Amino acid sequence: MRPTGKKSPADWRNWIVYRQLRPRWWRTVAGPWAASLSDKGFKRLLGLPKGDDEAAQELHERLRLRFFFHPRNRKDFFLNVLTSLQPFDDILEEAEETVQNRFDTLGSGLVDLGQSVDWQKDFKSGTSWPLESSHTLDVLQLGRPSDVKVPWELSRFHQVWWLGKANWVTGNEEYARKFESLVADWIEANPLNRGVNWTIAMEAAIRACNLAAGYFFFCESRSISSSFWIKFFRSLYQHGKFIENNLEYAFVRGNHFLSNVAGLVVLGVLFRDHDFGRRWFQWGVEQLETEMRRQVYADGVNWEKSTTYQRLVLELFVVPTLLAEQNGHTFSTPYHDRLRKMFRFVASYQRPDGTIPLVGDADDGRLFRMRRKDDINDLRHILAVGAVMYEDPELRNVAGGFRQDALWMMGGEGFEKFRLIRKEAVPLTSVAFPEGGFYILRNENTHVFVDAGDIGMDGRGGHGHNDTLSFEFWADGAPLIVDPGTFTYTADVRMRQRMRGTTAHNTIMVDGEELAEFSGLWSISSDPTRPEVLSWRVDNYMTDLVARHHAYDRLHMSVQHRRRFTLLHETGHLVIEDILEGSGEHVGVASLHLAPNVEALKLAERSVVLKRNDARYEVVFSDGIVTMEPDIYSRSYGVKETSQVVRVVIKGTVPLRLTTEIGRA
Repeated sequence: MRPTGKKSPADWRNWIVYRQLRPRWWRTVAGPWAASLSDKGFKRLLGLPKGDDEAAQELHERLRLRFFFHPRNRKDFFLNVLTSLQPFDDILEEAEETVQNRFDTLGSGLVDLGQSVDWQKDFKSGTSWPLESSHTLDVLQLGRPSDVKVPWELSRFHQVWWLGKANWVTGNEEYARKFESLVADWIEANPLNRGVNWTIAMEAAIRACNLAAGYFFFCESRSISSSFWIKFFRSLYQHGKFIENNLEYAFVRGNHFLSNVAGLVVLGVLFRDHDFGRRWFQWGVEQLETEMRRQVYADGVNWEKSTTYQRLVLELFVVPTLLAEQNGHTFSTPYHDRLRKMFRFVASYQRPDGTIPLVGDADDGRLFRMRRKDDINDLRHILAVGAVMYEDPELRNVAGGFRQDALWMMGGEGFEKFRLIRKEAVPLTSVAFPEGGFYILRNENTHVFVDAGDIGMDGRGGHGHNDTLSFEFWADGAPLIVDPGTFTYTADVRMRQRMRGTTAHNTIMVDGEELAEFSGLWSISSDPTRPEVLSWRVDNYMTDLVARHHAYDRLHMSVQHRRRFTLLHETGHLVIEDILEGSGEHVGVASLHLAPNVEALKLAERSVVLKRNDARYEVVFSDGIVTMEPDIYSRSYGVKETSQVVRVVIKGTVPLRLTTEIGRA
């Protein structure tokens, strides 16, 4: 069954409870009570001893075996493997940057934030949000160059991983003291229900998961006071109550609601000695099963139709799944079948050089970011986890080696399992994901990623772009023709809409009309594309895909775009045949966006050579007016590079035909 946004009676009931009744209860009763909870009241709530030292010690004993790792559990093994995966100096450098309050956040580059962090400030634009009631704040501030993702990202506390690893490998308590001071400062500067960091449950959930990891790094530190740990767990309890009463439930749900679920599973494990913790956990694991069916197609593609959000959603399933199973829960076989297919889909588009096609939104979102300097678009870290979970040779092969995610979440047992997975050569054959609408044409040296599906989320759009029948072309070790990426959300609304528009993708725009009309920054009025795959054929010599969409049926003189991709396996030669069919006269603009290190030179009227270092590729068009223009490329959120785009204009009475041939020169 395909995921849909159709509304059942249960959906309506949940919407009323989760989006109406609970938030109102939170704002008027439960929230003010939780915000006024003192350390003394928290200890009484949990049945802890009155003294901070005794209470903290009891918490330490309760929690010791509940997380993925603990300093008493094979710490030497963790350190030996860690230093083989990440250079010692690199571990220290990332931690020292954090000690000095130097952060690289969403394309900012390393920025010194001074003696104390302003947690309410987008330091890139200088905009701050007032420390007022969170539900009254204008988070997006459209029309201003602000980006709320900057304070949110800082407050997700990925930095606990960098401090924790450095503390473990050196024993230097400076990193423990920095953890305490950062977290204590955040708690003091972000009182519950006030300020920008309590505006949505997703941010509270991701922060809670990372803070939980921080606890298990530093729980035996001699430098951290017992009184801090009481405040720390009181804050985690407040996080859980906030998430539970401010769920981002919707009829068309995505990664936001799933992050709420993941956060409550993790917090439920920590607080499982109490009724509220058991309630969080049980509700969370039930929702994981539901959301797997709701948000993920049977072929493993997440319905938000983004290759980078596929990774985030995968993390949001994997982390609570592994933690729940470690604590005695068993998920259904269909759940694991679909989860494994999610890994398989990622493995299919992860290219050997560590790059991926940037299809759909890419905002660098992660649940755990264990190493700051890792390439944000290299997803092999999560594939190593999948390889161990399912003892899967294909995932092991693409992962290339054991990775930190697998180390910290699966420990020594995971390391041994990974080592024992049989190594086998997996042939790079073309593969289809028909429910998700993605098709991959490939051989050993060529990788063509085609989006032949809908825009996303059952017509809502979400993080999908106007990219139906667009493609990326990778050859001989590097990208050649690319999707330009995302760059920004709210800081520049015009740029946001440009980067998700039709001409920002390698497809054809007809009569200057978008494939789908935008109704917001993450939504479309409707999805008129109704894509069809007419033919998919793979043999020893070639892969052939024929697809069509109906986005332009809505024009006064309707047009359908039919596109055929043919990849010749022996040479890696790609032929694209476009036909605009229907009625009337029309203008079509085809685009080829080039990777930043690729230079386009016009050879003849309809011939272009693409240069990348010593490699040369010739692109020949059968018709049209060919031009080259400056372009931009964003490989990571907030990062922009110059590039080029090749445009081809065809016009006249339909049918209009354009053949594009791409091959080595």
